[in-house]
This record gives sequence, C-alpha cells and structure tokens, in this order.
Amino acid sequence: MAKKNSTREKVKKERKRTNFFGIGNKIAFCFVVPMLFMAWIGISAYEKAAEGMSDQFVDSTTQTINMAKEYIDMGCGFVESEGFNYAYDAELAKYFLGTMESMEENALIKRVRTDMMSSQSANAYIQNIHIITSDAVPMVTSVTLSIESDSILDEHKAEVGDGRRFVKQWIDRHDAVDAAFGVKQDDYILAYEVLSQLNTACVVVDVKPDVIREFLQGLDLGEGSIVGFVTESGREIFQENLAEGANSILTAGEPVFFGQDFYTEAVQVLQSAEDENADEEKVLSGVKTVEYKGNTYYFVYSISEKLSSTVCALVPEQVVIGQAEQIKSMTLKLIVIAFIIVLGVGIMTVIGIQNNMKRISRKFGEVAKGDLTVAIKAKGRDEFRDLAGSANNMVKNTKQLVHQVASATDQLAVSTSHVEEASRVINEYSLDITQAISEINDGMNQQSLHAQECVSKTDILSDEIQEVSRVVEKVEVLVNETEGMINQGMEIVKVLGGRAQETTEITTKVGESIEGLRHETEIINSFVETITDISEQTNLLSLNASIEAARAGEAGRGFSVVAEEIRKLADDSAKAAGEIQNNVENIAKQTKNSVASATQAQEMVMLQTKAVEEVIAVFRQMQERMVMLVDGLRSIVECTEKADSERFATVQAVKNISDIIEETAANTETVKEVAERLLDSVGNLNETAESLGNNMDGLKSEISVFKI
Repeated sequence: MAKKNSTREKVKKERKRTNFFGIGNKIAFCFVVPMLFMAWIGISAYEKAAEGMSDQFVDSTTQTINMAKEYIDMGCGFVESEGFNYAYDAELAKYFLGTMESMEENALIKRVRTDMMSSQSANAYIQNIHIITSDAVPMVTSVTLSIESDSILDEHKAEVGDGRRFVKQWIDRHDAVDAAFGVKQDDYILAYEVLSQLNTACVVVDVKPDVIREFLQGLDLGEGSIVGFVTESGREIFQENLAEGANSILTAGEPVFFGQDFYTEAVQVLQSAEDENADEEKVLSGVKTVEYKGNTYYFVYSISEKLSSTVCALVPEQVVIGQAEQIKSMTLKLIVIAFIIVLGVGIMTVIGIQNNMKRISRKFGEVAKGDLTVAIKAKGRDEFRDLAGSANNMVKNTKQLVHQVASATDQLAVSTSHVEEASRVINEYSLDITQAISEINDGMNQQSLHAQECVSKTDILSDEIQEVSRVVEKVEVLVNETEGMINQGMEIVKVLGGRAQETTEITTKVGESIEGLRHETEIINSFVETITDISEQTNLLSLNASIEAARAGEAGRGFSVVAEEIRKLADDSAKAAGEIQNNVENIAKQTKNSVASATQAQEMVMLQTKAVEEVIAVFRQMQERMVMLVDGLRSIVECTEKADSERFATVQAVKNISDIIEETAANTETVKEVAERLLDSVGNLNETAESLGNNMDGLKSEISVFKI
C-alpha cells in the first residue's frame, strides 16, 4: 500500500514538472518575450527620437538665426558702402567746405538727389539718405526738396556721440534729424552715419524696417514661434507664426524680447565678454530653455556686434518634441493592438494543441495496453491531423503484423520438431567424417613444410628485386617532377624578362615626360620675365601718377592714394614673380635629378634583363642534364625487369611443386574444417531448436495480449 502511494506521488510530481515545461507555457513564453522586447524597443526609440530631434532642431534653429543675422549684416554692409560713397565723394568734399559757385552748387545738389533716388531703388535696405552739413552749406536729404532748418551738425554729434568723437557707427534713433527733416521713427529701424574726411559733414543712411520684417516672415520655425530683431535701445521688429484660426499670446504695444530676463542676461553676457576678452564664438549666439507667458520655449539668439542688435526667436518646446510624442503614442497603440492579437492567437493555438495532444495521448495509452481496434482523430487542419493519420497507419500495420506472427507461430512449431530429428542424424555422421580427415591431414602437413621452405627462399630474392624496381620508379617520378619544375621556372623567368622589357619602356616614357616638364618650366620662366617687365612698367606709371598728384595739390589727394596702391600692387607682383621664378628653378633642379634617376633606373632594368637571359640559359642546361639522367634511369629499370622475369621462371617451377602439396593439404584441411563446422552447426542447431521451442511458448503468450 505504501509503495502504491509513493508511486502516485512520483506520478503527480512528474505531471507538475511536465505541465511547467509544457507546450502551452513554452508557446506563451515565445509570445510574451518578443512583446516585452517590442515594448522596450518602442520606449527606447521614443527616448532616442525625443533627444535626437531636440538636439537636431536646436542646432538647425541656431544655424538659421545665425544665418539670419549674417544676412541682415550683409544687407547693412551695402548700406555702409553707400554712406562711404557720399562721405568721401570728391565733389561733395568741396561742397562741404562751401567753396563752390552757386550754379555749380545747385547742379551738384541736383545730381546728389538723383544719386540718392538711384541708391534707394538699387538697395532695398535704404529708406532715406541725409547729408548734414555745417553752417552756410545747405543740407541735402531724399525726404524733401526744401529744407528750412538750420544746420544741426553739432546738435546731431552731441546727440549720438554721447560726448565722444565718432567717425562711423550704427544707431537706432536720431531725434535731431527727425525734427529737421520731418522723419518718423517708424520709418526706419537702424541708421548708419559716417563723417566726411574733414569732419565738415555727416552722412546718415536710414534702414527700411519693412525689409527686415519681410525677411523675418520667411523664417518658419514652427507654429507658435516668434522671431524678432531687437536694436540696442529696445526697438523691435517681430513676427509671430500662428496656425490658422489660432489667437496670439502677445499684447499689443508690449515688447516681446526687450526687458525680458532671458534677453537681458544674454546681452549682459556679451558685455562681460567684451570686458574680459572672452571667446566671442561662445557669447555672440546661444540657446536656452525659458518660461514665457506660462509656456516653455527655446530662446535662440544671435548678436550682431556691428549693428549692436540681436536676431532672436522663441520656439515652443512642444514643436520640438511633438513628433517624438506622436512616435510614443503610435508605438504604445501598436504594442497594445499587437499584444491583444498575439494573446488571442496564442490562447487559441495553445488550447488546440493541448486538446489534440490529450486526445492522441489517450488513444496511444489504449494501444499500449494492446487494443489495436482504436481510431485516432485530431481536430483542425494542421500538423496534428497528419500525426493522427500516421498513428492510424502505425496501428493498422501493427495489427497486420500481429496477424502474420500468430499464423507463422503455428507453422514454426511444426518445423521445430523436424529440425530436432535431422540434427540428431547429422551429428552421428559428422563425428565419423572428422576422425578420418584428421589422419589424412597429419601426413600432408609434413610434405607442405618442406615445400614452403623452398618457396620462402625464392620469395625473399623476388622481394629484393621488386624493391630495387620500386626505388628506381620513385626516382624516375622525382626526376619527371623536377623536369616539370624546371619547365615552370623557365616560364616564370620568361615572364620576368617580359616584365623587365615593359619596365624599360615605361622608364623611357618617364624620361620623355620629365624632359617635357623641363620644357614647360622654360615657358614659365618666360612668363615670369614678362610679369617682371609689367611690374616695372606699372611701378614707373605709379611714380608718374604720384608726381602728377603732388602737382594737383589737395584735389589730387585721392589720385595720390590710387597711385600708392598701384605702386604696392606692382611691388607685390614683382615679389610674386620672384617667388615663382625661385619655385621654377627648384622644379628645374628636381627635373634634372629625376632625369638622372630615370637613366639609372633604365640601366638597372637592362642589367636585370641580361641577368634573366643568363638564368634562362642555366635552366636550359639543367633540363638537358635531367633528360640524360632520365635515360640512365630507364636503362636501370629495363635491366631490373629482365632480372625479375628470369627470377619469375625459377619461382614458378618451385611453386608448382608446392602448389600441388598445398592444394592437397588445403583440400584436406577444407574438408576437415567443413566437417568441424558441420559438427558445430549440428550442436548449434540442437541448441537453436531447443531455444526456438522455448521462444514459441513465450511468443504465444505475448500475442494473446493483443486485441485485433
């Protein structure tokens, strides 16, 4: 009873272990693990995407703001050029001094106003141009024809110079000019002013705000972003990018950037960098996260030192990470949907597999008990259906096998009794035959020993002759292989000779190319001489121009500057020509050395070619010696074969005698062995018949278990 309880407990433990490692748990594991990995990949992809998009967007936005600042700087650079043209114009310089005649002065003012209109048309950045002169000289502006105001030069200098002398600078307001010419501050955002050569006048060029505003409108940094241009004193041009139907978060009349803590901090960083000589690259532009009107923004700025202004932007953080949030949401949805689908498919698959396994296992249990009449079935159209079919075929074949074994058992029982009787008779005759053969065999063995001794002596001689023949054959094979290697070596040397010839041709071409390079160097020398002559002529022309400028006095100062620049250009040309000539001489020296090296290489290649020809001659001599060696070996082989044939005749005669004796002894031995084997077989046959009878009884009892 205790033994049965122990067996039941073992069966229960085995079933629990089997259920734990069952197909259902394995399939569930195979489905769940990929889903967990998929969830992990989705979360990692979101984090990486959010981080990468944020960094990439910040970098691209920073580059955009920097490019916008550089674009505005470039446009304002054209404004500076226009201001310089008017401030340093030779005729206007005389006009600023008040030394012109009335008619000449009127013609100049007319021409200057025409030029101002042309500048406004050609340069979209220019709003107005004002020329502020000293007393007794009329001021000129593109705003109006008649100016009734007195000179405001001193007042303007005091206003924008802040007590300091200036030559040129950018400002964002000029109240004295506004009052004198009737200009509104909204008509300009910046102004560039430059003093004339003798500080007798000041040229002021206003920058049109609409140009900067249109440019800012073209900067799309995402919905809800704000792009602005802020001057030093707080004047702003900004553009808010709103989605269709969205309301602005800005308050009318209120500055967007100026006065904000983050903007003030950025400008103060620039001021401290100027004081401490810090790295400009690190303070003139930047980006940081700020809070503005209750929302989180990226504040991106780029400061223009030239204009003392800032191009900046506020980009909502949601714009940057919006796409990453979409990836996160879509990933979570796909994971949930995939998990539901996988869970449903997995449950259905596991239930189907478990039901079919239980059904087939139950039927196999009945078959194991001996019932071969069961029919195994499986639901579905998967592999279990094929398994059930194969199991039914197995049961069917087993049933047929049991039928055949049962019928054969009866016949085998009858045959067993016949075998036992025949075995007894054969055993008696085998004993008599074995005794007679033993007596004959003893006499034949004595004769066979004497014949074998004679044959063994002859075989030793035969083996020695054959060993000589084999050694000669091996030597002949080695000689043939050596001859083949010599032929192969000759082919390789011939190929080497061809390569040496090609190398000679290439070396010759290199020498020709170097000679052509030397010819081109001579042509460059002629060009350098021409440049030197032109430089000398230009220098002489500059000297003449300087003399003429000195004669012209004050009116020739500008021409004197041009003459000086021409002289410097001539000196630089002469210096460059000298450097070119030095380089050409170095090239010529290197070319000469290269020609010598190419000649040496050609001579070495010729020596190599000659050496290759000598190697070919040596290989040919080796080939002739190998042919002679092969002929000698063949003669040895022929002599060995002749001796072996004579030895064979002697051996054959001795073997004939030995064969007769051996044949007789062998026949006797064979008969004896057959008789002994027959006797053994009879004994085995008796044992087999007895064992067969015992097995028949067991087989009948086993077959009786099956139900067919």
